[in-house]
Amino acid sequence: MKGDAARTRLYGLNRVVSKDDIRIEAVGSIDEANAFIGLAKVKFEDEIRGILEDIQRKMFKAGSEVVGGKIGISQEDLEELLNLIEKLEKEVIFPKSFIILERDEKTALLSVARSVVRRAERKVVALYNNDLVSKTLVEWLNKLSYLLYLLILKELDGEFEKI
Repeated sequence: MKGDAARTRLYGLNRVVSKDDIRIEAVGSIDEANAFIGLAKVKFEDEIRGILEDIQRKMFKAGSEVVGGKIGISQEDLEELLNLIEKLEKEVIFPKSFIILERDEKTALLSVARSVVRRAERKVVALYNNDLVSKTLVEWLNKLSYLLYLLILKELDGEFEKI
Protein backbone atom coordinates (compact mmCIF):
# COMPACT_ATOMS: atom_id res chain seq x y z
CA MET A 1 0.00 0.00 0.00
CA LYS A 2 1.38 3.37 -0.99
CA GLY A 3 1.80 5.80 1.90
CA ASP A 4 1.00 3.19 4.54
CA ALA A 5 2.47 4.52 7.81
CA ALA A 6 2.45 1.02 9.32
CA ARG A 7 4.90 -0.37 6.76
CA THR A 8 8.53 0.28 5.90
CA ARG A 9 11.10 -0.85 3.35
CA LEU A 10 13.92 -3.16 4.43
CA TYR A 11 17.09 -1.63 3.01
CA GLY A 12 18.98 -4.82 2.26
CA LEU A 13 16.02 -6.87 1.05
CA ASN A 14 14.30 -4.14 -0.98
CA ARG A 15 10.89 -5.22 0.21
CA VAL A 16 8.17 -3.69 2.32
CA VAL A 17 7.38 -5.14 5.76
CA SER A 18 5.20 -4.22 8.69
CA LYS A 19 6.81 -1.87 11.21
CA ASP A 20 6.28 -4.54 13.88
CA ASP A 21 8.34 -7.07 11.89
CA ILE A 22 10.94 -8.73 14.12
CA ARG A 23 13.75 -7.33 11.95
CA ILE A 24 12.46 -3.79 12.41
CA GLU A 25 12.20 -4.38 16.18
CA ALA A 26 15.79 -5.67 16.26
CA VAL A 27 17.29 -2.91 14.13
CA GLY A 28 15.38 -0.34 16.20
CA SER A 29 16.92 -1.72 19.38
CA ILE A 30 20.36 -1.65 17.78
CA ASP A 31 19.78 1.98 16.77
CA GLU A 32 18.69 2.86 20.31
CA ALA A 33 21.74 1.15 21.77
CA ASN A 34 23.96 3.03 19.33
CA ALA A 35 22.36 6.33 20.35
CA PHE A 36 22.97 5.64 24.04
CA ILE A 37 26.54 4.59 23.30
CA GLY A 38 26.97 7.90 21.48
CA LEU A 39 25.46 9.81 24.38
CA ALA A 40 27.89 8.12 26.78
CA LYS A 41 30.78 8.76 24.37
CA VAL A 42 30.43 12.54 24.51
CA LYS A 43 31.07 12.46 28.28
CA PHE A 44 34.52 10.88 27.88
CA GLU A 45 37.80 12.37 26.69
CA ASP A 46 40.04 9.32 27.09
CA GLU A 47 40.50 5.75 25.89
CA ILE A 48 36.86 4.98 26.63
CA ARG A 49 35.75 7.59 24.09
CA GLY A 50 37.79 5.86 21.37
CA ILE A 51 36.38 2.47 22.29
CA LEU A 52 32.83 3.79 22.14
CA GLU A 53 33.46 5.48 18.76
CA ASP A 54 34.68 2.19 17.34
CA ILE A 55 31.66 0.37 18.75
CA GLN A 56 29.34 2.89 17.12
CA ARG A 57 30.84 2.20 13.71
CA LYS A 58 30.38 -1.54 14.22
CA MET A 59 26.77 -1.04 15.35
CA PHE A 60 25.99 0.12 11.80
CA LYS A 61 27.36 -3.19 10.51
CA ALA A 62 25.14 -5.00 13.05
CA GLY A 63 22.09 -3.07 11.88
CA SER A 64 22.90 -3.77 8.26
CA GLU A 65 23.09 -7.49 8.93
CA VAL A 66 19.72 -7.45 10.69
CA VAL A 67 17.94 -5.94 7.68
CA GLY A 68 19.69 -8.21 5.19
CA GLY A 69 22.43 -5.83 4.07
CA LYS A 70 25.64 -6.95 2.43
CA ILE A 71 27.82 -6.13 5.42
CA GLY A 72 27.57 -7.48 8.92
CA ILE A 73 29.56 -8.29 12.01
CA SER A 74 32.56 -10.41 11.02
CA GLN A 75 34.55 -12.98 12.94
CA GLU A 76 37.36 -10.39 12.94
CA ASP A 77 35.01 -7.87 14.65
CA LEU A 78 34.18 -10.47 17.30
CA GLU A 79 37.84 -11.34 17.87
CA GLU A 80 38.72 -7.65 18.19
CA LEU A 81 36.01 -7.27 20.84
CA LEU A 82 37.20 -10.39 22.68
CA ASN A 83 40.78 -9.06 22.70
CA LEU A 84 39.61 -5.76 24.15
CA ILE A 85 37.63 -7.61 26.82
CA GLU A 86 40.68 -9.69 27.72
CA LYS A 87 42.76 -6.52 28.08
CA LEU A 88 40.15 -4.77 30.25
CA GLU A 89 39.64 -7.83 32.46
CA LYS A 90 43.29 -7.47 33.48
CA GLU A 91 42.88 -3.75 34.26
CA VAL A 92 39.62 -3.46 36.17
CA ILE A 93 38.82 -4.23 39.78
CA PHE A 94 35.93 -6.68 40.03
CA PRO A 95 33.38 -6.28 42.82
CA LYS A 96 33.08 -9.07 45.36
CA SER A 97 29.30 -8.60 45.70
CA PHE A 98 26.43 -6.92 43.91
CA ILE A 99 26.98 -3.21 43.45
CA ILE A 100 25.15 -0.19 42.12
CA LEU A 101 26.79 0.54 38.79
CA GLU A 102 25.51 4.07 38.36
CA ARG A 103 27.77 6.39 40.38
CA ASP A 104 27.66 9.44 38.12
CA GLU A 105 26.48 10.56 34.69
CA LYS A 106 29.17 8.62 32.82
CA THR A 107 28.53 5.30 34.53
CA ALA A 108 24.76 5.80 34.35
CA LEU A 109 24.91 6.39 30.59
CA LEU A 110 27.10 3.32 30.08
CA SER A 111 24.65 1.31 32.20
CA VAL A 112 21.68 2.39 30.07
CA ALA A 113 23.62 1.59 26.89
CA ARG A 114 24.42 -1.85 28.29
CA SER A 115 20.76 -2.52 29.07
CA VAL A 116 19.64 -1.50 25.59
CA VAL A 117 22.36 -3.68 24.01
CA ARG A 118 21.01 -6.60 26.03
CA ARG A 119 17.51 -5.94 24.67
CA ALA A 120 18.90 -5.77 21.14
CA GLU A 121 20.65 -9.07 21.74
CA ARG A 122 17.37 -10.73 22.80
CA LYS A 123 15.67 -9.50 19.63
CA VAL A 124 18.59 -10.63 17.46
CA VAL A 125 18.46 -14.10 19.07
CA ALA A 126 14.91 -14.41 17.72
CA LEU A 127 16.27 -13.61 14.25
CA TYR A 128 19.07 -16.13 14.68
CA ASN A 129 16.55 -18.79 15.71
CA ASN A 130 14.83 -18.13 12.36
CA ASP A 131 18.11 -18.30 10.38
CA LEU A 132 18.00 -14.58 9.54
CA VAL A 133 21.33 -13.49 11.09
CA SER A 134 24.66 -15.06 11.97
CA LYS A 135 25.67 -16.58 15.27
CA THR A 136 28.63 -14.18 15.16
CA LEU A 137 26.26 -11.22 15.47
CA VAL A 138 24.55 -12.78 18.50
CA GLU A 139 27.92 -13.46 20.14
CA TRP A 140 29.17 -9.95 19.35
CA LEU A 141 26.14 -8.30 20.98
CA ASN A 142 26.47 -10.59 23.99
CA LYS A 143 30.13 -9.66 24.43
CA LEU A 144 29.38 -5.99 23.76
CA SER A 145 27.12 -5.81 26.81
CA TYR A 146 29.91 -7.38 28.87
CA LEU A 147 32.41 -4.87 27.45
CA LEU A 148 30.14 -2.01 28.53
CA TYR A 149 30.03 -3.55 32.02
CA LEU A 150 33.83 -3.63 32.06
CA LEU A 151 33.96 0.01 30.97
CA ILE A 152 31.71 0.89 33.90
CA LEU A 153 34.05 -0.97 36.25
CA LYS A 154 37.01 0.83 34.70
CA GLU A 155 35.34 4.17 35.33
CA LEU A 156 34.39 3.19 38.90
CA ASP A 157 38.03 2.27 39.57
CA GLY A 158 37.20 0.10 42.58
CA GLU A 159 34.95 2.67 44.28
CA PHE A 160 31.83 0.51 44.59
CA GLU A 161 28.51 1.26 46.23
CA LYS A 162 27.29 -2.04 47.64
CA ILE A 163 23.61 -2.86 47.75
